[in-house]
Amino acid sequence: MTVTTRNPLQTSSWRHIGALGVSLLAGCTTAGLGPDALEVANIKRSNIVPKSSPGALVHAFDKYCVNGPRDRTLADALLRKSNYVPRPRRGQNKTRVYVIDNKRPLVALTQNICVVQARSRTGQTHKFRAYIANTFPRAKPVPPGTFWHNIEQAWAVPSDPPAIVATQRDLEPGNFSRYGLIYYQPAGTTKRGND
Repeated sequence: MTVTTRNPLQTSSWRHIGALGVSLLAGCTTAGLGPDALEVANIKRSNIVPKSSPGALVHAFDKYCVNGPRDRTLADALLRKSNYVPRPRRGQNKTRVYVIDNKRPLVALTQNICVVQARSRTGQTHKFRAYIANTFPRAKPVPPGTFWHNIEQAWAVPSDPPAIVATQRDLEPGNFSRYGLIYYQPAGTTKRGND
């Protein structure tokens, strides 16, 4: 009876080829791409701007925009703690857009503006109007047409200088629309105006 033995050279060669393949793949995935970009690349497309529930939309606005920190580093830490990841490219005005792979809304930040956005869904408008009435009882409606065309409603919030809360509606191809909640605090605002 002949017993065949493994050729240690052949086995070793395959191991080296396998190790080389893994190292090449590792090099491809990390060349210029950090973990944030790789995580964002795997997000389900419909979750970039998801169909958030009215409660999730308003809760995110309250947590990240109205009561969130103005300091960008602290805001980034808060969003990351909530499992949000920033998209790799910054938009106009150095906008940083944060997304998460579930039905929670997109969050976008600039130095003075915070936006929470989701696809339009029943109950969102009513829920946000109730939030404005409860959170900013002294807010005054701003006449339509004061801002750019896609601003649906806006309120001036008493603070020094005044802050602006607004809703934004963007139409997409295929009869879809996105609903955004905006909180604008001018530079030098000393309080949030929710008293």
